[in-house]
Amino acid sequence: MNVTFEKKDALNGTIAVNLSSADYATELDQKIKAYQKKSNIPGFRPGAAPKSMIEKMFGTSLLLEAVNAAASKGLFDYIDSQKLNILGQPVLTDDSKIEELSKSADYTFKFDIGLAPEIELTVSEKDVFTKYEVAITDEMLNDEIERMQRRFGTLTDEETVTDNDIIYTKMVELDDNGNPVDGGVQNDSVPVLISSIKNEAIKNELLAKTKGASIDVNVFDLFDGNTTEISHALGINKLTVNDIGKNFSLTINEIKRNSLAELNQELFDKAYSDGSVHSIEDLKARLTTELQAYFGGQADHLFEHEMLDTLVAKQNIQLPDAFLKRWLMDRHADKFTPENVDHNYEHEAQYLRNHIFEEKVLSTAGVKVEESDIKAAAINYTRSMFGAYATTGLNEEMLESIVGPSLQKDDYRSRMINLAVSQKVREVLKTKVTVKTEQVSADAFFKIVAEHNEKHHTHNH
Repeated sequence: MNVTFEKKDALNGTIAVNLSSADYATELDQKIKAYQKKSNIPGFRPGAAPKSMIEKMFGTSLLLEAVNAAASKGLFDYIDSQKLNILGQPVLTDDSKIEELSKSADYTFKFDIGLAPEIELTVSEKDVFTKYEVAITDEMLNDEIERMQRRFGTLTDEETVTDNDIIYTKMVELDDNGNPVDGGVQNDSVPVLISSIKNEAIKNELLAKTKGASIDVNVFDLFDGNTTEISHALGINKLTVNDIGKNFSLTINEIKRNSLAELNQELFDKAYSDGSVHSIEDLKARLTTELQAYFGGQADHLFEHEMLDTLVAKQNIQLPDAFLKRWLMDRHADKFTPENVDHNYEHEAQYLRNHIFEEKVLSTAGVKVEESDIKAAAINYTRSMFGAYATTGLNEEMLESIVGPSLQKDDYRSRMINLAVSQKVREVLKTKVTVKTEQVSADAFFKIVAEHNEKHHTHNH
């Protein structure tokens, strides 16, 4: 066997695997014998058919398997021995097709490969990023307390709609003449929270209405164009939302009002069963801690995203784009076609750029991801899945019992390795860049997050 490598440029190359009959003869013989042992051919005892008959009946397909196996072994042994850092998987060239099989012939297979770029990491204290701190105000605390009072309050039946009510409605799809559509969408119990209606004209028309009143409404305006909410409200598939008419009749069946629970020990104990809250001051202190933790987590997430996005873009990582698009269409033809590959490729390319950057950060810093890091990532991930329950209902032993078996599964383990790598990369980068803090209001912070998400969404699409 002779394997050669032609490097076409820094990102592309071709590996040629030249096979003689001796390179696949042993593999072919083993395949014929294995097939002979499990054969069940009429006229012969199971496994006792002559080797010559097996070769005559199945020799061509077994020869093809043996040749392919030998070529694949030669290819990947060469990649491993030469420590080639490839992207994707090798793709057989069009001129490597076998026209005729013969067990005494020589064969040459050529594989195009994409090479990971060599990058020089440019990260320093000159890279400045902002970590936002959200100021917790009395207004925010009062809003949280009112939400708590509503959560533990009681629903009462009312006759007239006010801003804090929930109305239960019958909604019927209308045609252009205002008549019910024959076979159209209808739901007899659609809940609508008045305070969540962003269209002021619709909200004002519903306010002060009584049970039994009806109005015509644009359903897309009613639910602010949210197709998920519309599908849930009307009980239809999300994919069909854009096919329905926009005009509906809305009839108020019930009006429910949430009365605020009293601020007393009973409410404190319902909200915090650990008995740690005994006064308004205790409640505000607890809420302040919770809000700081929430906004701190959101601020960390935003800071890390901005840092990674900016630093990856700064490296200007080049990829073998044409090869990777060809590989995606070859290996994932159900998702990538000549018509959509350019559009769908960018998401895959960004993932690869991030991966190359992360590998370079860790190798430059001499940091390795250990088994303990993977386990810690899995435990943190599990905690996040259980939300608030994880702080009271899950102890370390229970977390271990969940994480241990899960890490034996390849897909889950792979995801946890990626999380552990990302965490290590963030830790390293925070020691390299300059981090400045800036205190902002909650409204300002949410606006910054929205702008980041919009930029991120636009970039990815």
